[in-house]
Amino acid sequence: MLGQRISELRKSTKLSQADLGAELNFTQQAIAKWEKGVAEPNAENIVRLANFFGVTTDYLLGLSGDIANKTDLPSEKEQSEKLSGAEKALLRNFRNSDTEGKEAILGRALLVSSNQGLTDGLEDLEASSELTNLPMPSKT
Repeated sequence: MLGQRISELRKSTKLSQADLGAELNFTQQAIAKWEKGVAEPNAENIVRLANFFGVTTDYLLGLSGDIANKTDLPSEKEQSEKLSGAEKALLRNFRNSDTEGKEAILGRALLVSSNQGLTDGLEDLEASSELTNLPMPSKT
């Protein structure tokens, strides 16, 4: 059921296996195996797929047959379509970085934000403290 749902959702968004793989940093071969039922994604990847398609994990796993269980939040794909190429590249690099790299990226974002007087979203960056112990800029 899981493989069938992944295939149906991928096709409904008009993505090839390679395109879906590129969006989520999976290989085309992994997606093909999942869709054929030869292998299954781990729990983390099931959540990533559900978020990407904007469905619940229950729907993806076949525990709920009603697509009406689709979440009210925009899917990761819908959110991604609103990003520029540079924003997508930054997000992809952040996701693929180790903890040290993520800390460096967040530190730079905080520095630029504070230097430009940007306060919108600083709370979100502060919430990322589980990744980092970066000093937060003062809010003026």
